[in-house]
Amino acid sequence: MAQIILLFVFIALVVSGSLALKRCSEESSPEPTEVRGDPSVIVALTDGSTMVAPRGTVGRDLVDWLARREPGQKAFELGGQEFVGRTAELTTESRGRIPHLIAMLRANPDVKVVIVGHTDPSGDEAADRALSQARADVVLNMLRDGRISSNRLSTEARAASDPIVSNNNPVNRQRNQRVSLILSRSE
Repeated sequence: MAQIILLFVFIALVVSGSLALKRCSEESSPEPTEVRGDPSVIVALTDGSTMVAPRGTVGRDLVDWLARREPGQKAFELGGQEFVGRTAELTTESRGRIPHLIAMLRANPDVKVVIVGHTDPSGDEAADRALSQARADVVLNMLRDGRISSNRLSTEARAASDPIVSNNNPVNRQRNQRVSLILSRSE
């Protein structure tokens, strides 16, 4: 009788182990993903590279402006929470956007960029100016690290002088802690 019970326990262990292995292999090799919906989210850059830039995003606005190849300048607000509190440390979200910006700038070597640092008012204008400059410098250095020529890049520190929303609540104050870009192309 004990042998029959041991046999059933053994069979149960083998079956449950097999099912567990099958489940682990299914979880570790997911189905390939594909871009669904609007195929226009994949855009070609002028150097032949491609990137995903859905309509209605800042990335798409940048790509579209660059593709027109018209002389002039255009300002872009990057959006989202760009910095961790009142620091010059980029959020993970912002760090993820920089490679896309680098790709766009590499594909358009005739475009110059002014990186404008902003902050909300702290009551200490000198500290606000220093923080906004530090924020612009962080992005500048990341673009340089991405092999964007320094002669195409410059920075400006506007401190709290150019808010995009009123500083009347914490959410708005966070939105004003940002960098913006001014892209320009000569004739």
